[in-house]
Amino acid sequence: MNERDQFRRAAIEQGVPEDEVARFAELIRFRIHAWQREEGVHAGRRGGRPRLPVGMPWPTCPKGFPLPFLLRLDCAALPRVPDLALPADGTLLFFLDQEGAQDACGIENEKAYSRVVYVPAGTETADGEYVLPVGTARESFLAPEHEMYAAVQAELPDWLDRAEEWLCDTQIQLLRDMPHRKEMSALVEQPWPERDWWIERDVFVGGYTISAQDPPEVIMMDPERVQQGWSLPRAERMVARYEEEQRVMREWVPLAQFGVPDEEYVNARFLIRHDDLAARRFDRVLSFCEFTE
Repeated sequence: MNERDQFRRAAIEQGVPEDEVARFAELIRFRIHAWQREEGVHAGRRGGRPRLPVGMPWPTCPKGFPLPFLLRLDCAALPRVPDLALPADGTLLFFLDQEGAQDACGIENEKAYSRVVYVPAGTETADGEYVLPVGTARESFLAPEHEMYAAVQAELPDWLDRAEEWLCDTQIQLLRDMPHRKEMSALVEQPWPERDWWIERDVFVGGYTISAQDPPEVIMMDPERVQQGWSLPRAERMVARYEEEQRVMREWVPLAQFGVPDEEYVNARFLIRHDDLAARRFDRVLSFCEFTE
């Protein structure tokens, strides 16, 4: 029995109608929350030097500069959560040049300034070594190092607590079809209590995207569908926008989200399609570096 099934059984035992439980359960997303405190399972390390497959060069940006290494996740140690087909073993290494990402225009251009490397278990590895272009000043491409520990958390969409005037008709109807949503929210909180978090220090795998501005799913919406929506009355346009955003969210999942070290207003966000994650196609990961200042 996975976490979502666990919730369903608890809610039905509380007397909530099964159809209402099913609607609410679809809104729950489970994520892995990793932090520096020695609580939970050891999940990996922020910063330090990566172990790359022997013979693999350090990832670089189009200008030939090494991409800063920010995070290692140990897949075998990570908790399993529903709808997140992480590798059963091996390591995931995350590289990002936030300055290059800031200057890039468009999703494909930003992709050139980030990289996710999957190293399967049993691969012969060595400490990664980067090489600077001739004539450039030497600078560190390693982030401060510290261990990370993780546990599972449950998330609900933030619009559940908004006033109806800010919602589209689809969301309003969902709320009206879930009169026991407060009781069900309490049931979610019991086994998976929300912990204090700070994106500057913590790491999130799966769940909903963390966004101070427009979430990546809005940026990834089909521009033709968005354009068509502008010809609709406001209520219908809001429904169309919500449904398009939900389509993207069903297709993509946050692989990792965390603050960039020494950059108070910069958040790294790596997204991947569910089918690419299951097939280990990490070369298709997209970066959505967020600048919140």
